[in-house]
Amino acid sequence: MPSIEINLGVKGARTFPLKSHETIVGRNHYCDLLLDSHGVSRRHSRIFCRGDNYYVEDLNSINGTFLNRERVHGPTLLRDGDTIHFYRVSGVFRLEAMSPPNHDGDNSDEGFDQQVPIESLTPANVVRTSTTAVPTGSGLSGAVEQRLQAVLKVVGSLGRSLDLAGVLANILDGLFDVFPQSRRGNIWLIDDETEVPVLRATKQTGSQTLCSDSLGPLKMSITDDVIAQRHAILSIDEIDEGQSESIFDFRLRSSICAPLTGPYDEILGAICIDSDDGDRPFTESDLDVLTSVSAVAGQATEYARQHERLVENAIKYAIEKERRRRAEEKLSVAESVQQSLYPKGHPAVAGFDIAGAAFPTEEGCGDYFDFIPLSDGRLAIVVGDVSGHGLGAALYMVQTRSYIRAYMAQELGVEQVLTRVNQHLCADLKSGTFVTLFLGILDPISRELIWSSAGHPGVRLSGDGRCDEIKATNLVLGLLDNVVYESASIQLCEGDVVVLPTDGIIEAMSMEQTIFGQQRMLKCVQDARQLSSEEIIVALSEACREFAGEKPIHDDMTCVLIKVE
Repeated sequence: MPSIEINLGVKGARTFPLKSHETIVGRNHYCDLLLDSHGVSRRHSRIFCRGDNYYVEDLNSINGTFLNRERVHGPTLLRDGDTIHFYRVSGVFRLEAMSPPNHDGDNSDEGFDQQVPIESLTPANVVRTSTTAVPTGSGLSGAVEQRLQAVLKVVGSLGRSLDLAGVLANILDGLFDVFPQSRRGNIWLIDDETEVPVLRATKQTGSQTLCSDSLGPLKMSITDDVIAQRHAILSIDEIDEGQSESIFDFRLRSSICAPLTGPYDEILGAICIDSDDGDRPFTESDLDVLTSVSAVAGQATEYARQHERLVENAIKYAIEKERRRRAEEKLSVAESVQQSLYPKGHPAVAGFDIAGAAFPTEEGCGDYFDFIPLSDGRLAIVVGDVSGHGLGAALYMVQTRSYIRAYMAQELGVEQVLTRVNQHLCADLKSGTFVTLFLGILDPISRELIWSSAGHPGVRLSGDGRCDEIKATNLVLGLLDNVVYESASIQLCEGDVVVLPTDGIIEAMSMEQTIFGQQRMLKCVQDARQLSSEEIIVALSEACREFAGEKPIHDDMTCVLIKVE
């Protein structure tokens, strides 16, 4: 029987028999061969039989299917021993299935279990480096505030543009402000077609940043290791023989290099900064700062790359349908931005069932929710809403999210975080734009919820049906820069349900011009409180849409719900 041997790296291979006339390969759970790997499309390709021959065909995947390293453009004949790449997952086609390999001494494994994703069987992406916060004790010396302000300046600039060249220039220009001893800086991005890192931006002291897709090549052994191992690297003076070269074709005193990761934790490339200042070589704390910046920079870079791809596709599409080009471009860009804002999955907190969901009404969503695990085991919970709708509101929320995460990494209190974020937003937002935002920290041990709310209230339903309002503690963000925010707290008990909605739920309107209102929301939650938090949120959104009937809902609906078990 013909089969595909999927390469599992150091674990050998796993054989998938081709039992039917057609095998669909992709990331969706209904695919015959499930490849849960970044870069593989939901329906990536298919292998099918015609007569006595087998063929492989790409199903319009984003990153392509390759046969013996040649891209597949139509049904292509398979021969025994041919190598197929489903983006980065490789397999060998066999006309006659070989005996399954021995996995850790277990000979009972016959064939292939379609319910087990390939990615979970392979060592790829196992070694990871946390890049979301500067670790405690990183030793930023006495200039902590100055360094923090410089980092925040870099972060704050990244949500203002979807132009890739502009984003890369902002990253390098900002890093040269953070690290004044820098001499040269480079950003490499992995090319979609070749999967090879390509130099896309470079900067030298005293000069402007150059951005292009054809700047290389440069020697880059350190960058290769950073991308392959997903680890940041600090190199000072004499280094090991395997890493003896700088990223340039001559030796420098010190360099720091960190991976760029995208919204789904995929490797996009790397940032490298070199210095020949012998008096101020880079330190571990410098590497920590670069790693922290690279996490946000990677997401901004991916937003810009998605925009770049979409613009290219839109231009091609405009040859036949010019009138639809701009609408399609705006829709696709906004969808990629809004989807990257939200957490992937719900936090696992002992004693609590916590979920969140957003239901956008336009191409771009100005609503925002987030779950941020803290180093002491507590969980930060954020719900926000930018005034206005569409792509502009979505970009402002990207910026707000960046500020929140940057300050939460400093382990400040909720009132301190909102006070500082407000000062930045007052300088950044256009006149008349504001943000309502709830920021709470949940302690799963004491069951205490501490919060600071910028015009964004919520409610608590106790186990006996009593309702308590979680009131806003201060003015909305972005209006007055001298507001000092305050905090409040509440003790949660078993059976409590905390509901944190945006006004799109409360203000959903029926055909009779009646708003949904808080009382209908509370009744819906009360009636469904035996369900999980996620199911309650879905039931609430369906109740709003049923209430609206044929009248369109014009505001985004977002809700976070906390159940105490």
